[in-house]
Amino acid sequence: MNLSPAINEQLFIKSHYGVVIHRDFKALYADDNYARYFGYQSGQDIVSLTSLLQLIAPHEHESAIQAYRAVMSGKQQPGVSSYKNIDKNGNEFIVLTVDHVIEWQGEKAMQITIIDLSPHVETHRKLQASEERYRELVDGSIQGILVHKNFKPLFCNHAYAQMFGFEDDQALMNINSILPLISSIYHHQAQQDNQALLAGKKDAIKTESKGVRADGSTVWLSVLSRPVQWNGERVIQVTAMDITEQQLLRQQLEHRANYDGLTNLLNRRALSELLEKQFAYHQIHSAPLCCVLIDLDNFKAINDQYGHHIGDKILKLFAATSKKNIRESDYICRWGGEEFVLILPNTDIERAAFIAERLCDAIAKLRLPTGNGYVNFSASMGVSSLSDNTSNVDLLLSKADNALYQAKHLGKNRVVIAS
Repeated sequence: MNLSPAINEQLFIKSHYGVVIHRDFKALYADDNYARYFGYQSGQDIVSLTSLLQLIAPHEHESAIQAYRAVMSGKQQPGVSSYKNIDKNGNEFIVLTVDHVIEWQGEKAMQITIIDLSPHVETHRKLQASEERYRELVDGSIQGILVHKNFKPLFCNHAYAQMFGFEDDQALMNINSILPLISSIYHHQAQQDNQALLAGKKDAIKTESKGVRADGSTVWLSVLSRPVQWNGERVIQVTAMDITEQQLLRQQLEHRANYDGLTNLLNRRALSELLEKQFAYHQIHSAPLCCVLIDLDNFKAINDQYGHHIGDKILKLFAATSKKNIRESDYICRWGGEEFVLILPNTDIERAAFIAERLCDAIAKLRLPTGNGYVNFSASMGVSSLSDNTSNVDLLLSKADNALYQAKHLGKNRVVIAS
């Protein structure tokens, strides 16, 4: 394919993104931009619909369902598609969709980002000589395009240069390699993909990658790479879309699903999943694993005397202190109320007891200012480990809970190791 005719075209499309998350076409979340595209007031109106299929033209229902099933089952990679949609008043319009598989409340779901193309479709149709020509014009107008030979840029459009924070196309063309624009953790994969495309082992590769702008900031891209002919040579054409906003939204949703809103510690669901993984690792490698169950002493009395706002401050202070006194390899979560669980991978019972004692001492030294002076608080802890007679996660937690009960019975503000 010769790109020279296409690169002379200059199309500028100003669009806003709309985002919806669904499972089996039942909306779980939609932003207001998405709702407005379809004539609704807010994202909640979309969530109230029985099915998102009523927003898609009937003749495209089957293809939408098949695409969803293929992506969710892993048979097909998420990608970019166009659909004819129907707004609240029955008007048809054409959208470009970018889909991603995410986790929503512990289960897989589909995130769709849409861009309204309908104001430009008629213009594109007049310009197209073939479906391929039409695709090139749409890609070139909405997305960034780069052509490179072993990462040496041969051509880029203005959109691609802008994505990476360059003043103009020529500024990007002046660099010797685009590899510095790709996060170093993706370099090996990028080189492997480049070799596979040039060798004809693959026709195209779709990826998501983390890029580095000229000013050092991060940009997330959805990238389609494919081999093309350029002045008689086989080189790589990259078509890229900036998905930084969608990536940040995804990270925010994942954080919201996995972390406690008050303490910013892992929540119970997230730690339960981690425990299962750690237990599986322990079984395979016979690695030590310890658990510390923690309960703040007399917390109800503190709430009753000083108010729940002070109780919340104590929970936050406990969380911050815990992070300072554990290792990067350890995990701590809010198990519920004033109860917490600390998981210590690759740690024997003696080391786990030492870490728990250190944390217990640090908490006992804390003083929280209130309107009526300072309040002190403490914690009781029970420590258990996986062993021959502790064969599963439930037993690990149960033994730690029994040890915690003994710590409370012995006067609180102490650590007890499960027998």
